[in-house]
Amino acid sequence: MTKILYNAAIGKKTEKIPLWLMRQAGRYLPEYREIRKQHSTLQMFKTPNIAAEVTLQPLKRFQLDGAILYADILLIPDALELGLNFIEKEGPKFEKTIRSQNDLNNLLNLTENIEKLIEKLSYVGETLDKVKTRLDKNVTLLGFAGAPFTVASYMIEGGSSKGEFFECKKLMFNQPDVFHSLMNILTKVTIAYLKMQIKAGAEVIQLFESWSGALSADQYNEFCLPYTKKIVDEIKMHAPVIHFFGQGAHLTKQLLEINPNVYGVDWRQNLDEVSAQLKETYISLQGNLDPLLLYAPTDSLLDHLEKCLIDGSKHQYGYIFNLGHGCTQHTPIEKVAELVKFVNAFRL
Repeated sequence: MTKILYNAAIGKKTEKIPLWLMRQAGRYLPEYREIRKQHSTLQMFKTPNIAAEVTLQPLKRFQLDGAILYADILLIPDALELGLNFIEKEGPKFEKTIRSQNDLNNLLNLTENIEKLIEKLSYVGETLDKVKTRLDKNVTLLGFAGAPFTVASYMIEGGSSKGEFFECKKLMFNQPDVFHSLMNILTKVTIAYLKMQIKAGAEVIQLFESWSGALSADQYNEFCLPYTKKIVDEIKMHAPVIHFFGQGAHLTKQLLEINPNVYGVDWRQNLDEVSAQLKETYISLQGNLDPLLLYAPTDSLLDHLEKCLIDGSKHQYGYIFNLGHGCTQHTPIEKVAELVKFVNAFRL
């Protein structure tokens, strides 16, 4: 059995570059849209047979080295009874928000028994188990969760912040004790949630620090780093951890302190430069083609892709190809097919 994605995640150089794509399972696939016509997004996440089928859909089309669990980073706050809904053309919305100590008290009560709370998320474990039994032996199964700050921002804002993070930062600055308590809760629950995923079959874990770019280095140090580091330190003992930093180029020092197995690099950074910054570490690289290049003419796409692969494969430890963020709704399927074929054939 040769799981090259797993090997790269634990720092091994591989002859062929392993690949998977963030949001590789989802709305750009017509077979996904057919299922979506019959079910709500949340219903699909919570029905293991459906979620497993969606997880496997891209692997029926493309030769990928990883299968990423079809789920969402907001399933933890949903289990915390904030009333999650996915609104067409708007995205996730919560009926309740966390903006005061009173709001927080409800969460404290719900997290007194972590095992009972994680049972409410058992459908995720069932999905992983179903995928595992159908997955090719050479494909790595990836689980994931949102990093505490990213998840907290949705809980405080009541949905996507559209880049401002007004309510989130207001809570950070005016009620720091409440904010830290929320981060502690999310850290504790996320660790238990990821351990459940690993027990159910996840071999590599990705932690999405999607909104780290909203924080200065000092803010990240105070309000984010201790919690993310605690999760990474704990989960690394059970499975390799990919830490995806969204817009986090200014936080390389913090990344080194967190010390994941793999740095998931967004599309704004240069892989060659990132590799040089990680020279004295044992951290592998993942990334980082701009997902919108999948809309470019094929020649342009492949030129940028080749540079990405060259830069990444020079890294002294493992390298996993991925986009620098997820596939978008209207990503052309034929361009994904061309990308996958090129990566699979590439050798330095």
